[in-house]
Amino acid sequence: MNTLFFSRIGLFLYAFLLIIKANGQAGDALADSLKRELSKAKADSNQVKLLMDLGNQVGYYDAAAAMKYAQQGLTLSKKINYRLGQARTHYLMGNTYLDLGNYRQSKIHLDEAEQLFSALKRPDMLGKIQNARGNWSYMQSDLQSAAYHYTRAVETFHALKDTALEIFPYQNLIASLGETKNHEKAIAMSKRLLKLVKKRGDSLQMAYSYNYLINNYLALNQMDSAQKHVTDLLRFIQSSMDLGLAADSYNVIGLYHFKRQAYHQAIANYQLALDKALRGQYQTAQYYHALGLTYLRLNALDSAYLYLRKAETQALVANTKDVYYRICHDLGSYFAKKEDYSQAYRYLQEYTKLNDSILVAETRHYTAYLEAAFENSKKETEILQLKTAELQKDLAIKKRNNYLIVTLGLLALGGIFFGLKVRNDQTRRKLLEQDKKLQAEKILSLEKEQQVSSLQSMITGQESERNRIAKDLHDGLGGLFSTVKMYFSTLQHEQPILGENPLFQKSMELTHTASVELRRIAHNLMPEVLMKLGLINAIQDLCNNINTSRLLNISLQAYGMEKRLNPNTEIMLYRIVQELLNNIIKHAQATEAIIQFNQHQERLNITIEDNGQGFNANEDNTGAGLSTIKSRVNYLNGALNIDSTQGVGTTVMMEFVLES
Repeated sequence: MNTLFFSRIGLFLYAFLLIIKANGQAGDALADSLKRELSKAKADSNQVKLLMDLGNQVGYYDAAAAMKYAQQGLTLSKKINYRLGQARTHYLMGNTYLDLGNYRQSKIHLDEAEQLFSALKRPDMLGKIQNARGNWSYMQSDLQSAAYHYTRAVETFHALKDTALEIFPYQNLIASLGETKNHEKAIAMSKRLLKLVKKRGDSLQMAYSYNYLINNYLALNQMDSAQKHVTDLLRFIQSSMDLGLAADSYNVIGLYHFKRQAYHQAIANYQLALDKALRGQYQTAQYYHALGLTYLRLNALDSAYLYLRKAETQALVANTKDVYYRICHDLGSYFAKKEDYSQAYRYLQEYTKLNDSILVAETRHYTAYLEAAFENSKKETEILQLKTAELQKDLAIKKRNNYLIVTLGLLALGGIFFGLKVRNDQTRRKLLEQDKKLQAEKILSLEKEQQVSSLQSMITGQESERNRIAKDLHDGLGGLFSTVKMYFSTLQHEQPILGENPLFQKSMELTHTASVELRRIAHNLMPEVLMKLGLINAIQDLCNNINTSRLLNISLQAYGMEKRLNPNTEIMLYRIVQELLNNIIKHAQATEAIIQFNQHQERLNITIEDNGQGFNANEDNTGAGLSTIKSRVNYLNGALNIDSTQGVGTTVMMEFVLES
């Protein structure tokens, strides 16, 4: 069971909205007080601040109300030209949209907030935005990017010597380490964090630190270490009035009992976590899922189904892949136990698709990370080379000066000569150290280059494997089917009476159908025409097949494509076009499509248009198919732009710089 390390929503609000609540009643009382103040306030900066405070307060349990107050604050801030108010309202809206699962709008408002706070020179708020961006990436399972932003937030607050704010991105970073299965490092960082919060006397954050330690010990099956901190954690939450802490803590204690197969104790703690949960579909989806899985282990199928369906609903509303794909796996297991194999297959297929898309995204981002690191390393190496050259030049000048001084007054200036020699030796040692560093940088650059190359080889290896399987199917099974068909024909010729046998005729038909299907599969895996005649001929063949099927009428235009491209590039471009056409057939409800290739020197532009139903380009449309297309375009270092209008159609434009 892969349970998240903390409630992102709870932690996030503690850290960056800075709202402290004893309980729900206290929160309501404060909200009522702010509403009374707001009703009397004039339309000025003070009213903006009240709207912000109220949005932060109610946002803990009512994101829709928080959004309403944030929008009012933004409108008023613009009207009175209150830039700090605009920045803060954009920040609140970015966080609130994130809680609602609207990642597109969340990013837009966080970008606006970052621009305004940069102009206002507010590094403290920029640090909070970095943490928010980490949460944004985390919620979409982009853990490499999340860790990057959390690290930047930690560095910002550390430079400001603000240990109070430094704690929270530090915690988030620990959580991302746990999710990437770097549990040993997460434990070490959790221990350091525990020392930091103990010095501050912050019992709330001490409890969260125990949460992280327990989770990571459980991941390593170090049950004794986990049990010790469970005892520490219970001592804190029994005296705490903080509901968010209690929910997270009972959840992790439930996981501890789950791991030791004490399922009834696990259920009791998961129920307590659910009872304490104040808000957020993301958080409650986790708790419902934990309950559903535990009941599944007990073979209490009715209860398992009830909670798994609740978890599914919450995860879909929250638009979070990292929880939803696990729920799909367990719903698949439930239906398998119920012997409803069609439903089991549907959910397990969805699980596989989402899991693959997450892995593709992680691979893509990790590749980008390595490439960026490599480029940075190369730049640093170049700088180091320049510094070394300058140092050598400086040394040569000093040597000439030393020689002149010695020549003019060796005896009279013996003491000076000795001093210069010492300095010269120091310079030489410094130069040797620089040379050593330069060599180390070169080695590191080569290692990083090798890592990037390995990841790229993994992608090309997939195509090589497809090619091998296609050949095996065509040459092996295809040959066998041809032999069987020949035997059938010979038998029918020698024994005409067999032609009247329905079973014999049905066998011949099935053999023919299987043979055709085999050729189709082999062709889709690796079209022969692509390898023999090139990209344009292969795509034309693909279009002809689709046109024949009457699924879609496609026309192909190609300009400047007389010469063949790099074989790997041709395969990758063919897969992109193939996937886009599949998406049009499956989802667009189009009747016509146009494909255009336009190559001029090293630049290649590809445009695919359809007259389908289109979709709202402002919404998050990142299905597995589109994700695969984006990853392949990124692999070729290309640019992708999608323009879609509902009721009109969709245009996909891609641009590539080809290898010379």
